[in-house]
Order: sequence, then structure tokens, then C-alpha cells
Amino acid sequence: MSTIHIPDDVLRQAGISEQEALLELAEQKKLVCARYGLEGVAPSDFLVGVQFVGKPAGAAQLYRERSKIIAGCDVLIADMTPFRGPGMDAATAFEMGVMAGLGKPVVGYTRNAMPYAERIERLQAELDAPVTRVGTKLVTPDGVAIEDFGVADAVIVAGAALAHGTPIAGDFESAVRWARRIAFGD
Repeated sequence: MSTIHIPDDVLRQAGISEQEALLELAEQKKLVCARYGLEGVAPSDFLVGVQFVGKPAGAAQLYRERSKIIAGCDVLIADMTPFRGPGMDAATAFEMGVMAGLGKPVVGYTRNAMPYAERIERLQAELDAPVTRVGTKLVTPDGVAIEDFGVADAVIVAGAALAHGTPIAGDFESAVRWARRIAFGD
């Protein structure tokens, strides 16, 4: 059975600890994977009970553990939904890079299909620093060009998700279906 690295989610609900919510969401995602004949592997499977106290040694420990988990999977599904800004979570982008560096496929999904350049353009306008067009390029007031490839995030991470012929899906289950196609050559 092919193993699929599934993304962790953080959900805070009244009366439910962050870890309990994380484990519950991971179990739901594993059930979706199982419906398609895949084994979902969540980082939380291996990190239950491990205490990371926010110190540099804990960060290094978490990096090593997550890298091992990723390396042991056949496909990585990445949640590319914007997180704390116009782009995806930096840790997820790193995980995508690890998987791509191993020569293994990455399947992305996002719940915000607006192209990255458009999100940057909107953010700049909200900050009262609108972008301008210089020829065919969008440029910030400080002269930085905004990559405009019409994709869901920065071109290199979007490229990692597109490199195996799959689109960036609109939800987790669609991404699982694409992962199945890759895993089984459907």
C-alpha cells in the first residue's frame, strides 16, 4: 500500500486541546486516504507525547523527526492555503522541498484559488502601497517584481506541486485522488 504524507492542521476549539484537535483531523484525513486504497501518514502519528519546548534543540529535533517521516512516504500532500499572509505556510513549503529533493511526488491543494500575484496585489493595496505595472510585470513601490505565473503560490513551490502532472487541487479529497493516480499509475 502506498503511503501518503498528509498535512497537519491546527484547529482551536473551545474545550478541545490543540493536540486533540490535531489528532482528530489527522484521523479524518487517514479515513479519506483509506477510501482510495492509500495509507495516510500524519506527522502527529510519530510526535504524540513528544514535548517541544520552543528551544533551538527542540526545533532541530522536530526537523529531524519530520524529515524522517517525509522520507518514508511515497507521496506528500501539501495544504497550500495561505497562512498568516498571502502565501502558504513556510514549514509546508519546506516539506514540499524535502520531498521534491528526494525525487518523490508532491500533490498540492488550496482552499484559496486566487493566484499568488493577485493576493500580493490586494495586500499591497490594503497597505496603501499599491503595485504598478511596468511593461508586463507587477512591481511593488520599492521596485520588487512580483512573480506572476498564474499559480496558487510562489512559483517554485507551485512548480513542485505541478511537476508530476497534477493540478493544484481545491480540497484535500481531490488531492488524495490525484495522489492515488500517481501512486497506482491510474
